[in-house]
Amino acid sequence: MRSIILEGLRCIEIEEGIKILYAVEAGSRAWGYHTDDSDYDVRFIYIRETTAYLDLQETKDVIEKTTHHAIEYSGWDLSKSLKLLRKSNPSLLEWLTDENVYIEHPTMGVIRKLRDLTFSPNRCLIHYYHMTKRNMEKLKDEPFSTKKWMTIIRPWLAYEWIMKHRTFPPNGINEMMGHLNMNGDIKSTITSMVTSRGKEIHNLKHLKDYIMGSLLKLDRGLEQSHSNDYHQWGKINETFISILEEVWGVNLAVKER
Repeated sequence: MRSIILEGLRCIEIEEGIKILYAVEAGSRAWGYHTDDSDYDVRFIYIRETTAYLDLQETKDVIEKTTHHAIEYSGWDLSKSLKLLRKSNPSLLEWLTDENVYIEHPTMGVIRKLRDLTFSPNRCLIHYYHMTKRNMEKLKDEPFSTKKWMTIIRPWLAYEWIMKHRTFPPNGINEMMGHLNMNGDIKSTITSMVTSRGKEIHNLKHLKDYIMGSLLKLDRGLEQSHSNDYHQWGKINETFISILEEVWGVNLAVKER
């Protein structure tokens, strides 16, 4: 499947006239609870020719394609990615893992350093808190599949990780659980759910109560404290220009303001 995915990425480059800097597996296969029938969710960051960024007519900054091999491709332009990185966007941070990588251009080293520089624990905590709570509210009394439960468990574990370690969490559920202190029964329940691979789950009120209880510990002042928690533009712009120069072999003399 890897060769098929790489061929698909090469076709996207040709069709769209872009250069893919980075491509990685996301979704359930990255998180560790996929089934044999799970799609392949491929996420990528791309860059266009320098002149595309000088055009006053807005150029699309998202590319999405689905293939008959159950592969879903979704890519963001470098400019969009850097703007989101400035805001410590959790979805983008999840892409920037060291695992399940299909393509990685040397310039990604600069972006990874910028990721560490712009990471905001507060912003990510709020994101995962609301994601967990929103998905929890969708729960009903009827049996709930593992796939749906994981939309609650994974962001909750990410939330717990940031609360404890103040770093961005790994993607894998088992890896997060291995470095978090939690009730033994809860840990065993989640492990069984991951192993069950999509089967219906019953009698999980104790898990729901435990997760809701942990969310109540969120500091009420945290939501207000993150509003202006953005990294300054200087390093973002500098990174964008340096990658354009390196990828396309151009010299962009930009005067300091």
